[in-house]
Amino acid sequence: MYSTSPTLRLKAPVIKLFLLSLFVALHWQCNRMVPIDDIERPPVVVEADQAYADVYKPLDGHWKGQFFVFEAKEIGERDDAVLYNLKRELIQQDRLSIVNTLVVDQFYESESPFFQKVKIMDFYEEKGETEVSLGVNKVQDGKMWCVVRKPNETVIHEGSKEGEHTIIWQRNEQSPQRVEYFKETVLPNTYEIIGWGYYEGDDLTKMPKTWFYAQYHRAPEGQ
Repeated sequence: MYSTSPTLRLKAPVIKLFLLSLFVALHWQCNRMVPIDDIERPPVVVEADQAYADVYKPLDGHWKGQFFVFEAKEIGERDDAVLYNLKRELIQQDRLSIVNTLVVDQFYESESPFFQKVKIMDFYEEKGETEVSLGVNKVQDGKMWCVVRKPNETVIHEGSKEGEHTIIWQRNEQSPQRVEYFKETVLPNTYEIIGWGYYEGDDLTKMPKTWFYAQYHRAPEGQ
């Protein structure tokens, strides 16, 4: 009768542990090889990603609407209680004036519960030109990311969930200064964005000069 030696029986768990550690290390390294700004390759899904499964699914489809850029007529002292509690009423105040209007078509298609392709067509009314951008919404390393590759730059926002229908997106870049915060609320047939930004030369101790608001509607199928 064949009998495994005590030495081999002792080594078997050690070998299994080694192989498991090797697998985890390779898995982690593979994910690290996919940069956050990569919009082509889905990252390897890890356990921490599971909490965000299908978080982008409500966006799937074609959306049409307008994106408005506002500029504050007067800039007061910064008030975080206002900045991080965004409401539509903030955009409707007389202290803001519209400086740009974009007519927008957005297309979203989920390739998995963690990776969604994005195409954005922005028509600038004042220039009479359309700008096409490609990107992804994705979950990577347990975090939410929105990456949009515009013709002249790649824009990356990190996200977090706020309730059932809203995602908070933000970026904080210092050179050049690009600090943005906006909330994106998606319901079955409407999709709303409210936010603000600080850009090169803006004083972070004051309220933002630049604000934006968008409202999109789900386009009928086939459009």
